[in-house]
Amino acid sequence: MVNNNFDPQQLLSQLGERLKQARLIRNESQELFASRLGITRQSYAKMEKGDPATSVGHWVNASQILGKLQSWQEVLQNDENLFDKFELMTLGRQRAGKQRR
Repeated sequence: MVNNNFDPQQLLSQLGERLKQARLIRNESQELFASRLGITRQSYAKMEKGDPATSVGHWVNASQILGKLQSWQEVLQNDENLFDKFELMTLGRQRAGKQRR
């Protein structure tokens, strides 16, 4: 089921704010945390502001530094549907193109 009520930019802003709070709790400057990530302070500041152009790799690295990498496993977890898996095995892979008449 798709939730059409969420705003991706708002979600990124919240994620950036959480990153900022985690950095402040560790009493680290933006400069120090950015250097640990291997990016510039300016790029890191954009992360904290929720810039959508930030590489997902930077978010994963920040999560690892903060000890939150297990959260990504939940995001990437494959919800296996045995009925879909059986149908795929039975019918084989179908093309995603338009239906033929």
